[in-house]
Amino acid sequence: MRPFSALVLALVMSCPLALPASAQSETPTSTRQVYTQARAELDMLIMQRRMGDAIRMFDQVIEIDEAELAALDAQMLELFEQDFGNVGLVRSVVHKNGFRQEMIAYWTGRDYLYLYLLLHTDKSTIRLLNFQFDTDFHALNDLF
Repeated sequence: MRPFSALVLALVMSCPLALPASAQSETPTSTRQVYTQARAELDMLIMQRRMGDAIRMFDQVIEIDEAELAALDAQMLELFEQDFGNVGLVRSVVHKNGFRQEMIAYWTGRDYLYLYLLLHTDKSTIRLLNFQFDTDFHALNDLF
């Protein structure tokens, strides 16, 4: 696989996790349900190599350049020849006062993509504070 360093992106923000459009009509009863629904949507988009759409889930707070997202999607399709067939939580660390770090892996059997999330749950709101991805395991694992 070719290096992915040109495709590394860090979004630092403070925005609530977005619910998938299909789930917005249903009112989640817990922060865990909100997280589970958002993760399912995020996983589906990334597994289909639609990183631009995955990032759009968090566009409530940041302005996103559509040309950059289109270029990112094109790079994903070029670097990863097929959709990811697998996803798994690699690492999750629960900190004090509602903070949590997670590292998620997506893979085809040959190619791997890692996603890092820094989350904060405050009362009934889950906020995404940091979102990064890379093909280098150590680049994101070192954030823990």
